[in-house]
Amino acid sequence: METSLTIPTDEQVLGELDSYKESLGRSRILDGMRSKNNWSLSDNTLTQYHSDFPVLLDSLCLQTSSVSEAPDIPPPSLPKDALGAQLRSFDNNPCHFFILHGRGEYDYATGHNTQISMLHMQIIQKHILELITGKSRPLSEEDQAMMNRWAGVQTFFEYYEAAGKKAGLPASDIGHQFEAEYGINILARRTSEQNDPMWRNAYDRAKESIHKRYMLPILKQLSQHPKTRGTVPIDSNGEPIYDPKVHGRFAFIIMKVSKKTGKACGDLP
Repeated sequence: METSLTIPTDEQVLGELDSYKESLGRSRILDGMRSKNNWSLSDNTLTQYHSDFPVLLDSLCLQTSSVSEAPDIPPPSLPKDALGAQLRSFDNNPCHFFILHGRGEYDYATGHNTQISMLHMQIIQKHILELITGKSRPLSEEDQAMMNRWAGVQTFFEYYEAAGKKAGLPASDIGHQFEAEYGINILARRTSEQNDPMWRNAYDRAKESIHKRYMLPILKQLSQHPKTRGTVPIDSNGEPIYDPKVHGRFAFIIMKVSKKTGKACGDLP
């Protein structure tokens, strides 16, 4: 009796890749993954993940720990209406999608490098707001469990988390701020597996790979449209060049803002 093969998900492929050394070569990795997991996996499919490794390994999204901005300073004081303050901030300056509160003299105004990704963030936020409108924060245990199962909430928090890492903010501060605004502390609900660095690396690779596949057709359209032609670099074949630092999931522009004056003090590198 023949055993049926299964088609793996993006997360499964990238999670399995994490257990192999790249020096083995793609063909040996492919054979090993097929036989070990009984997968229906083509060389072309593996290539799109395997070729991304060098770029993704250097990506911001693969950082697995936050650097404390100032561990000897108390956590930041959050606005009484944390979500309302956040939404008003965006209304006043749509280029900055959210503000992260720092422990020192600065807050960090965060926007995305591309309007497409900013729009994606807005769409997710709109759905979250629909779910929590009229509910007190923090949310009830039942509502938090429901929210935690929704991939959109996870994705939205990951924007906060990645921006916080770039700004050097403690992870605990990011978790508490998100809870004050949206009623759930994602960090506190992560399992031991989700906190494992290898698991998180595989997860982040998968999400970045999915984001890249989503962005490439859009970049191609932009490179061909009369009004946007020339804004997207192309290769010798006329195909758009995807730059993780520009088009990536966490290609943020983060501006330091003085808490005393409210004035901008320059972008983070």
